[in-house]
Amino acid sequence: MPCYSRVVARVEGEAEGGRTPIPGVCELAPGFYSVRSEPEPHGPIGRTWLALRGLLLGAPLPSQLERTERLGLLAALAILGADSIASSVYGPEEMMRVLGEAGPGAVALALPVGICIVALLAVLAISYQQTISAYPNGAGGYIVANDNLGPLLGIVAASALLIDYTLDVAVSIATGVQSITSAIPVLAPGRVWLALVALCIITLANLRGIRAAGALFSLPVHVYILATLGVLVVGAFDMASGGLPAYTPPESAQAVLAQPTEAVGLLLLLRAFSSGAVALTGIEAISNGVPYFKTPETSNARRTLVVMAVVFGTLFLGIAFLAGQLGVVADPSEVETVLSQVTRTLVGRGPIYVVAQASAVLLLILAADTGFADFPRLLALLAQDGYLPGAFAARGLRLSFSNGIVLIAVISAVLLIAFQSSVAGLVPLFTVGAFLTFTCSQAGMVRHWMRKRGPGWHWRMGVNAVGAITTTVVLGVVLISKFLYGAWIVVLVLPVMVLTLRAVREHHQRLQSRVQIRASEAATWVDGVWRSTRRIAIIPVERADRIALNAVAFTRTLMGDGTSAETYAVHVTDDHQAGVKLLSEWNALHVGVPMVVLESPYRETAEALLRYIDVLQAEQGPDLTVMVVLPETLPTRWWHPLLRNYLAWRLKWALLFRPGASVLSVPFYVRD
Repeated sequence: MPCYSRVVARVEGEAEGGRTPIPGVCELAPGFYSVRSEPEPHGPIGRTWLALRGLLLGAPLPSQLERTERLGLLAALAILGADSIASSVYGPEEMMRVLGEAGPGAVALALPVGICIVALLAVLAISYQQTISAYPNGAGGYIVANDNLGPLLGIVAASALLIDYTLDVAVSIATGVQSITSAIPVLAPGRVWLALVALCIITLANLRGIRAAGALFSLPVHVYILATLGVLVVGAFDMASGGLPAYTPPESAQAVLAQPTEAVGLLLLLRAFSSGAVALTGIEAISNGVPYFKTPETSNARRTLVVMAVVFGTLFLGIAFLAGQLGVVADPSEVETVLSQVTRTLVGRGPIYVVAQASAVLLLILAADTGFADFPRLLALLAQDGYLPGAFAARGLRLSFSNGIVLIAVISAVLLIAFQSSVAGLVPLFTVGAFLTFTCSQAGMVRHWMRKRGPGWHWRMGVNAVGAITTTVVLGVVLISKFLYGAWIVVLVLPVMVLTLRAVREHHQRLQSRVQIRASEAATWVDGVWRSTRRIAIIPVERADRIALNAVAFTRTLMGDGTSAETYAVHVTDDHQAGVKLLSEWNALHVGVPMVVLESPYRETAEALLRYIDVLQAEQGPDLTVMVVLPETLPTRWWHPLLRNYLAWRLKWALLFRPGASVLSVPFYVRD
């Protein structure tokens, strides 16, 4: 929007009374300005950085364009539903990996186990339809649990969600890389590097904004859906017309096929179910991301949830059924995916296989975007409630929560490196957080309907009660069956996160209670502090020159007349004669500020100044405030900070944590 009010910024050196427009700065009303651009960078480094940032991230977006960054059904299916749809690749894989432990014949049980998982999907989808209706502004497990079950269970759900979203990113990328190695096995030794490169690309795409990410990710998602459905149709046609092709397993799976089939026990089936149920972890993303949708947000979110559930259920059951009929076993070396084995068996390694695998690779890598979309938003909600630093609630240049995006990228990189991009290693950690969140969310919705009531509240509460009971049972199964396979790590990390979030919230509450003030008390309080506080300014001086005198002149404007009782120049040296000489030179300037020389035989300049502050505060009492005025030179070239102001940097850091001391930098401009 154009700015028509007068520009008030003035260029230095301009004739008195003249006004020169400064682009992007205007006065809207007395004391109210609009700043629409950042200052022009100085020097080639600044201009290069600005150009590179614009190339990578795009132009900054004003806040009023936030609604234009919303998602329609197809884009939302790619951003918020990609994780769930991508789970149709690694969900059946992990289910069949467990079934394969009982021998090749046990993989035929993939269909009944898959039906149980899809039935659970239906329960969750119907339950989250109720959540979207009840919370049209968006609500994941954190908001629902916090509103209805109390703050403690709210942050338990939030902690579980944060773990879930982070593992979602790591698992999606690791599975995508595994799909690459399925087609190009020679790349398998470098899978960690491939995963980190993919992580960098998706991080950059999200920093550009959610709409840009949606435009980038939509095509691979839809191509994957069509290509995989095509493969499933081919498989169904082959079965109807005479039989499936012969299956050729990977070399590393020969040992699994050679072992005899054992009796399948209940524990093995429960482990297979809990491993396959990892595919359900993205179901909550839609209800949590309602604000991302175009208006009407609620209707669009509900429709997207239905489409996502139907597509995922069809793909999951189809892959599980055909894999069981073919006798496919999961590759122990994690080089070739189950989906790749099914596809090459049914259609060969021709163009259809290439399209299906390429789209699966892109989908799996881009499915990490669900974590990138919801993790930063959850951090923002927690920051607004005081559980995290406020920086996580701030939007970046492209209206995305940039700090949260960077944080999840860093944590995911650590996980990928620590687990060597192994899907089998990461998946056991994945399911616990997701189903704990499901349980808290569904139990919270039961409480919500009991409190709010309204039309149809009985059956709505019943739907969520069934969801809560079901997810609680599954959570117990996951904990028991996956505990020794890595779930114990989440069990240990979760309480630490909960305690940390509570501690941060309590700190913010204590801080707020101690700093807030009523308007009627403000003027009296300020006057009392001013009158009761004694102030001394000290100016660290290296030599008697314009840099030091510039700091002296500025200090006198703050401290009054600059008498010896208020301001001191301080010089630290390990050479007595040099100190005497500088003291003589300083006194000859007659600037009205006495100098104190500190001899430091150990050459500890910053430490000596800190000890001198100790002496002043010990002599004059704890109510003394020492203002350390740091003479500095203003850098005019990129390399100047490497050569100047070293002492000032050290003192700023040291005094940052010291009560009764403040720091003021006084730069002196020297053209060089």
